[in-house]
Parts: sequence; structure tokens; C-alpha cells
Amino acid sequence: MVEVIANREGLGCVNANRLALAASELFANICSHGYKDRMGFIDVGFEIYPSELRIQFRDFGEPVICKSQLKGRELDDVRPGGLGLHLIHAAMDEVHHESLDDGNLWTLVWQLNPKGE
Repeated sequence: MVEVIANREGLGCVNANRLALAASELFANICSHGYKDRMGFIDVGFEIYPSELRIQFRDFGEPVICKSQLKGRELDDVRPGGLGLHLIHAAMDEVHHESLDDGNLWTLVWQLNPKGE
């Protein structure tokens, strides 16, 4: 779904893959950390503006309360896992999080034509 929208917006294959990677990592993090071992729902929405593409993930899992939960482990700590947040931040122009009473709202932002191209 992410790649289809990215391609429709003319972002090209490499950028579409970057968007898909960030969305997949966020989805996996929500499943692993927000819902842990239980079933849950994730609402995904897209907003397309002349200057940016926004992908929003609304989950109903454990709210992220402590900002340290939003930081991946140190990059020099080489082992499997824990790099999802680094990948998400590296792929996107902006990443926003809002804790809600019954879950979280995540917003991934990709700038379209940031230099007026």
C-alpha cells in the first residue's frame, strides 16, 4: 500500500522502498512492543499535500509514556533487534509520536519537492 502511493506520487523505486521500510518497521514495532502477545488493531491513513506525504498509524496498544522508549539502542551495540527506530528516523524526514489514553498516534512525514524541484 505504501509503495503504491509513493509510486503514484512519483517518488521512484528507491524512495518508495524507503517509505515502505519505515512503515514496515513501525508496524513491526507496534505489534512487538505495543501489543506484545495479544491481538490488536492498527489504523493506517495517508494524507497527501503539495509539500508532503504523511502516513499515520493509530494503535490501541500500550501507550508510550517515557521518551526513552522512543529511542533505539546505541548503534555500536551490535546485535539483532533494536534498530527499527533508527531505520525509521533515517528513512523519513520527520517522525512524530503522540501518547493517547488508549494507545498511540505515529506520524511519518516525507517531504515532496523540498527544494521546490
